[in-house]
Amino acid sequence: MPVVTGDGARRVGSMANTVGTMYQPNAYCYKVVVEDASNTAIDLRAEDDATDEAVEAIIKELNPLAYFIVNDASGTIHLVMDANHSSASDLQARIRTIGIDDGATTTSIGPNDIDISGTDVTAASSITVA
Repeated sequence: MPVVTGDGARRVGSMANTVGTMYQPNAYCYKVVVEDASNTAIDLRAEDDATDEAVEAIIKELNPLAYFIVNDASGTIHLVMDANHSSASDLQARIRTIGIDDGATTTSIGPNDIDISGTDVTAASSITVA
């Protein structure tokens, strides 16, 4: 049953607005660190400027609502995904198998043959906007 507030407005939902808490009612945020099988980060600055390179392959596979590729050698991509279609473990598994051949244990993505089979995905616990 809706609650009537002091100003006469009707509140239908709960009060989810505590500082320091990550709320994701319609979308989930993730941190992706693109790594090879040896857990070495892939510098994505060399993988974003041509067709079918690693960044494009990942974005095409996941189809995020929004994303940000960090401009350094960390291999980090921040994603915003629809809440109905994602979990960190699902996204990680999907990325790790892009371009993997039958019987192989590593990937070979794009014209530079980049291995992304060690990529890690974690759920975000906060958002910082600069």
